Amino acid sequence: MKKIAVIGATGKLGKELMKHPHTVSVPWMFENQQETISKWFEDHPEIDTVWHVARTCRKVGKRRDHETFVTELTGMINLLQTRARECRFVYASSKILYGFGGLSHNKEEILPVDKVAKHFMDDKVGVFNCPEWQDTRRINVSDLDNERTIYANTKLANETMIMRWCTNFKIIRIWDIA
Repeated sequence: MKKIAVIGATGKLGKELMKHPHTVSVPWMFENQQETISKWFEDHPEIDTVWHVARTCRKVGKRRDHETFVTELTGMINLLQTRARECRFVYASSKILYGFGGLSHNKEEILPVDKVAKHFMDDKVGVFNCPEWQDTRRINVSDLDNERTIYANTKLANETMIMRWCTNFKIIRIWDIA
């Protein structure tokens, strides 16, 4: 039976994913040492799937900068140097990679959190948009402000590492969640 590790279980999407049976919240943050996440996976050999919905940003002041970029990338490297990369790895990315920042004005692009969560449950491998009818594929961060450019580059770097290090992965580029 699948056991699913949810990284980022305290956010809106993470809380929804935790309603799924057989999920376990991972008490790990990007800032933690590599040994912390390695030990967690050693202590949980039943885990065969990782749902990664966490991100690094500040709640006050400048949300994203060089420091948050380095923190998140270092954390992802640490995570992917564990048994997590051998699991089914599902990663929540963002429409930000296409140059779309902010909340959409198109109500069809804003999905209820439970519908977004369903995209984590299948066995598809590769990169997918959510909603699926969005067929945008061209990466374009040139028109974003500095903080959104940092966020987009963080997501893109994480995606690249996942594609390189994991054989069974799904990257979901999520538009907007209600």
